[in-house]
Amino acid sequence: MIGLDLKRRLRLRQRLMIAVTLLLAAILLAAGWLVIHNAQRAIAEEMDSSVALASDLVETSIRSDGEALAAAKRLAAIGHLRHLCLSLVPLTGDGGECPAGDGADAPAWFAAMTRPNSLPNRRIVVAPDYAIHILADPDDEIEEAWQDTRGLLALLLVFYGATIVIVYRLLGRAIVPVQRIDAALARIEHGDYAIRLPHFSLPEFDGIAAQFNHMAETLAAARSENQRLREHSLRIQEDERRSLARELHDELGQSLTAIRADAAGILARRERLPDGVAESAEAIAEVAARIYDQTRLMMRRLRPPGLDELGLDAALEEHIAGWQRTHPAIEIAYTGDDTLSDLPSPAAIHVFRLVQEALTNALRHGQPKRIDVALGTSAGRLRLTITDDGRGFDPAARRPGLGLSGMSERIDLLAGQLHIDSSPGGGTRVRADIPLV
Repeated sequence: MIGLDLKRRLRLRQRLMIAVTLLLAAILLAAGWLVIHNAQRAIAEEMDSSVALASDLVETSIRSDGEALAAAKRLAAIGHLRHLCLSLVPLTGDGGECPAGDGADAPAWFAAMTRPNSLPNRRIVVAPDYAIHILADPDDEIEEAWQDTRGLLALLLVFYGATIVIVYRLLGRAIVPVQRIDAALARIEHGDYAIRLPHFSLPEFDGIAAQFNHMAETLAAARSENQRLREHSLRIQEDERRSLARELHDELGQSLTAIRADAAGILARRERLPDGVAESAEAIAEVAARIYDQTRLMMRRLRPPGLDELGLDAALEEHIAGWQRTHPAIEIAYTGDDTLSDLPSPAAIHVFRLVQEALTNALRHGQPKRIDVALGTSAGRLRLTITDDGRGFDPAARRPGLGLSGMSERIDLLAGQLHIDSSPGGGTRVRADIPLV
């Protein structure tokens, strides 16, 4: 899981650079190994040829001298030659050792990797009891190999570093289209369908840009059409509500008023009525009064009274006062702004419905003790906040219902922003930010 999370966090440029770096490192190691291997083989071959040549020269020198032992002593006195060590040793004894170097320039790791596994040596018998021992000494050759090799190794390191830098720069330029496409997709995700990608020099990216721009245009057209349909649907809905409220007021309200008047007329002749008629008339009047009250409540919900005549602030104040009368156990406070009385009717009805839906949700689901509604303007924007101290909910774990979806649609039609903040046990706050222009 840790490896998977790390892979998700790594961006494309980083992944490519890791792959290129590892590939170049493998090539560098292979080239370094090849250089060192060749140096080791050259040193071994040089040691073999040096020992073979020195053996031939020593044998020739001893045979040409009448005193073989004396000649051997003179050669052994030379001691250390380039690539060789000469010593006179007992025939049955061990070979001599070359003296330690006087501080070769080659680093220890290079000397250890290029030194032959076994040094060639040769014994030439010069007397019944003595022999000339010739032993290869690779220190000087290792130093020469280091002088020749370090430049190549340095060049490889410079090539490695320069290649990484160049590839990093090239990837940075090549990946710019990917970054721009990624940023454009993020803006599309947040609903910005006006974003467009420019033309790119690479045909593959240019083709993607063309398809992206076509997609953005299609989405923008679809959103515009959906918004027009939603606006038309809400307008029809409000017209139907207005018409229904008018019908209830004109038809049902007048009928109920007539019924109550008839019942009152019957009760006015109580003394001349048969038994039970007066009680029935009172019951009729009472039922008619209840129906009339319910009808008035329905008319208020269908079309807020005073919204068209007095404006949004007064309509909200009256609406919240009505909620307070029907829910006396809950404190509902309203802070308004009388400058919004001239807000256009479409925007006013959307804001009113937003408050209406928020209050309905809070009272139906939240079980609050207090609800605060604040409406005002700031910097050319209308700001609405509905806060309650109820049960709250987890917005991430709960699917938005029709009420919340309707609130969001109305705010979208006004080109505003809707934020709902809530937590279990922490109440709920609904915030709307709407431009007034």
